[in-house]
Amino acid sequence: MKLALPLVLLASALSLLLLPPVPRAQAPTAELEATIDTGEDLAVVAAWSSDGRQLAYGTEKEVRLPKHPLSVDEAPIRYPGEVWVTAPGEKPRRILKHDFFRNREGSFFSFSVERLAWAPDGEKLLIELRDERKNTLTLLLTAKGKRVELGSGPQNFLPGYGGGWLGDSQSLGLLAEAVAPRLLHRIAVVRVAAGRAVSLFEGRSFAAVAWLPRARKAVGVERDPEFMRPPRLMAGDLESGRLETLDDLKEGYLGGLQASADETRVSYFVGQEKLAVRGLGPEAEPEYWAVPFGRYAWAGEKVFFLEAKEVGGRTGWLTLYDPTDNSRRRVLAEELLLDFWPSPDGRRVAVLTAGLKPQLKVYRVAP
Repeated sequence: MKLALPLVLLASALSLLLLPPVPRAQAPTAELEATIDTGEDLAVVAAWSSDGRQLAYGTEKEVRLPKHPLSVDEAPIRYPGEVWVTAPGEKPRRILKHDFFRNREGSFFSFSVERLAWAPDGEKLLIELRDERKNTLTLLLTAKGKRVELGSGPQNFLPGYGGGWLGDSQSLGLLAEAVAPRLLHRIAVVRVAAGRAVSLFEGRSFAAVAWLPRARKAVGVERDPEFMRPPRLMAGDLESGRLETLDDLKEGYLGGLQASADETRVSYFVGQEKLAVRGLGPEAEPEYWAVPFGRYAWAGEKVFFLEAKEVGGRTGWLTLYDPTDNSRRRVLAEELLLDFWPSPDGRRVAVLTAGLKPQLKVYRVAP
């Protein structure tokens, strides 16, 4: 009888050892769908259409200019941008060539592609370009490369940056510099048929703006030009021009303002590993997600981010944060990346790999 208790304990311990281990959270399944051939050019930016079926991407092209007959120097080299559109399984088509802008002498202006944004109808693109003097303009093209003319004239570009199409696909929000160098911004709306920008929220300036296309609204972090007052989270109606205070950001604002694809929430950093996520009502309380400060993007109800290889480094692993269980899961465990661009529903993601010759790849992701 004295041996009964030790035997029971031993049997219990053995039974625990024989039990299957508690499963860890499984990483999402990622299937390579396409490797996009960019030749000798380098992909620098990309954007998905709202239905996740078309991918626009900008490249950087090396162009060696003619050498001057009397010069002893090497022929100058420029790295102008181009824009392409593709769908998985289809051949990419170029919609903006590097020599699109030319002067009277026939020489082309070199520009880089800074940003791309699709209209909700999937037929038009907003292309943000920057020249060698860091001047910025916003160009409007169809997905087939034709001009989207502004007003009654042939012009299809206008000054401004950080733009986004609104829900009707016939108007867009645009930013202008309020405090240099782009520390604060003013908000304007452009209607394609009218061809001109109309400033909104006179006297107000914002450190960051996120567009809500279907609601025809913008959410911004308001700051005074002297940065004396605490930041405030504001919602602006782009139709009526009314502003509403959502919250006084007593915890501060580090950056990263974004809106979820369904336009029900916004997110922004208030700490190095503290992403605040809140609804759009004045009474909404923020919740906090353990997402490291840096590049991130909404993917349905979750967010992708780059898990940095080293502190301050430019490369990392694509990681999915799930707020339901506060988990982080590497999506492409073997692929070190420079950047990524998920489709609005998170089912596809375009990535730019690290290495001597970065590649643009498209993966289909299943949670």
